[in-house]
Amino acid sequence: MKKEKALDDIDKNIIRILQNDARTSYREIQERLGISIGTIHNRISKLRDSGVVQGYTLRLNNEKLGYKLTFLIRINVDGKHTEEILEDLKNIPEVCSIFHTTGEQSAALICRFIDSDSVHQFIRELNQKEYVTRTNSNMILKEYKNSSFVEI
Repeated sequence: MKKEKALDDIDKNIIRILQNDARTSYREIQERLGISIGTIHNRISKLRDSGVVQGYTLRLNNEKLGYKLTFLIRINVDGKHTEEILEDLKNIPEVCSIFHTTGEQSAALICRFIDSDSVHQFIRELNQKEYVTRTNSNMILKEYKNSSFVEI
């Protein structure tokens, strides 16, 4: 088994800059870190090739898009059908995150909705799914941090 190579300070600094704004040019990174564009290019290529950097994303403001309600929804599923149910939920746009969990619930979802009617409809449809035995929903009042990635 191949041991993962530890990131050095240059890699970490490049990642920090790109985490803040993935559109940062190599020239800007060069000016901030004082290293050559060739080094930056090679480092980013190695980070992509090793799977550390998996892509570049766009961060959206959900509220400005009309998604003002965020819910944590925990669900219980008949055990042998958990993966089937969770795979099906991946196709629903309002479902932002899906976690297969230990404990009382089979899974936890983070979902965003435009209005209370859409929340009500989603939860009703979720409860009607075969093999879903129970749901427990909590509205998120305020987000203090929302990231699925470790900040370097």
